[in-house]
Amino acid sequence: MLQVTVIVSARKAAGLSQRRFAELARTQQSSVSEYEKRRKSPTLEVVERLLDAADAELAVKRRVDFVYLKDPVLGSFAVPNRLWQVPVPRCFSRVQVFPFMGYADGKEIWDLSDPAERIEYYELVLCRGLDDMMLETVDAALLVEAWRHMHLPDAVRAAWQPLIDEAKGGASREDPPLDPAGINARMAAEIGITWQPGVLVGRGRPVRG
Repeated sequence: MLQVTVIVSARKAAGLSQRRFAELARTQQSSVSEYEKRRKSPTLEVVERLLDAADAELAVKRRVDFVYLKDPVLGSFAVPNRLWQVPVPRCFSRVQVFPFMGYADGKEIWDLSDPAERIEYYELVLCRGLDDMMLETVDAALLVEAWRHMHLPDAVRAAWQPLIDEAKGGASREDPPLDPAGINARMAAEIGITWQPGVLVGRGRPVRG
């Protein structure tokens, strides 16, 4: 089964029909259909024009690879080489899992916008889910937030713990605070003071540049 192309994903995310999508991209609907069915290969310039018509853009992200580890109780379970982000609102979706996965009480639907249900679902999918299921629903930041509240078999927790530690420790607590988009430095320059990350400007006299 062929994976959905970025063109299809962008068009559907924008809620556009093929016809309207083609109009916005200044091309033929037949061409869009050929691209989406992989019968024709668009140039990079064409792909960028099509995505622009859907108010989207190309982005590069690191690939996530999985290995399946064996546990005498669980059987095999998937572990990734890195964590990833699931975009809003998908990370807060309602998800349904076929009951063969054996969740207690036969529960099949979880609301990921509810922290308690999200923890239940994450516990299930980390132990019994397939890698594609995880990629679609398990967000790195939400997983790190839920981690200390999750009840997991020792083997699963041990396998995922380095990923959690890496996500939490990517920036040392000793590093200066982040200056989001360089806004603080720009504001300081505009009023003629020297910006010092970590120094609370409101609690002392700023140093003049």
